Amino acid sequence: MKKQVEGSKKGKKYPPKHKQGIGKVLVLDYYPQGKSLSRKSAEDFNPLTVVISVNQMKFYDIILNRGKDIQIGQLFNVSELKSKIIKINRIGFNELSDSAVETLPEIIKKIVTLSETRFINFLNNSRPLTTQMHQLQLLPGIGNKRLWQILDARRKIEFKDFDDFAERTGISDPIGLFSNRILQEIQGGEKYQLFIKKQ
Repeated sequence: MKKQVEGSKKGKKYPPKHKQGIGKVLVLDYYPQGKSLSRKSAEDFNPLTVVISVNQMKFYDIILNRGKDIQIGQLFNVSELKSKIIKINRIGFNELSDSAVETLPEIIKKIVTLSETRFINFLNNSRPLTTQMHQLQLLPGIGNKRLWQILDARRKIEFKDFDDFAERTGISDPIGLFSNRILQEIQGGEKYQLFIKKQ
């Protein structure tokens, strides 16, 4: 069920103050004529974009006024489109269109790239979850051998960026490493959530 986070006041539609907390988003899908099949209100004919927030990686439908050109993969800040936004609805992964799901892996890679510092901090500060399981081992492809390579490398000096991490650990695709884990968490069923808060 969609969670509506936009509303109206004295007959005038407006974005609420807390919508500013969404911050930067990336576009997964775009419907210039809206996507409602029922067309029950004028809003159903307005452009609608499906986005994922960069910071929290949550999904939203955003209904826009006409006249704003949106492209799939585009990055924008929700607060900067205040005058163009009619309504924002929070949606879940299962409500994404097939095309949005198809686009999602590349968009997640963009988020990881944009948030490099966040993920480097994770590599430098991750800790054991139990006596037999480390946070790093929740990343796809990180077994005991890779774990100790990473821990030994960061003991000498903390990782500076993805290139530094790849060079000193032999793990050639750190962006893919994080992206695959994030996709697993988004799709649900993971006991531990490293990057996505449970809904």
